[in-house]
Amino acid sequence: MMKYLLSVLHRHSNVAVYGCGHIHNFQYIKKTGDPIVYWVNSAAALSRKVSATDGTQWCDPSTGFTIISADKQQLTLSAINKDGKILYQLPIKKTR
Repeated sequence: MMKYLLSVLHRHSNVAVYGCGHIHNFQYIKKTGDPIVYWVNSAAALSRKVSATDGTQWCDPSTGFTIISADKQQLTLSAINKDGKILYQLPIKKTR
């Protein structure tokens, strides 16, 4: 899937973030030379172990959810655990 997905994402110069879920853990991946931020949302009911992979900047096996907030200058992804605690925040500044 990655082979096909990456070619589509990289074909468009305005893609800054790719988000997905259903892996049952949080992951923030930013590979060297790739302008796209990859964000994996956890699940509210079940968690799974997670190990760092190529480009992993942060990962956590907690259950929870992501809040996405945006204004004209930046997008912020906030990983929230099941108790409402912010585990990690990723601000992404607008580049254009």
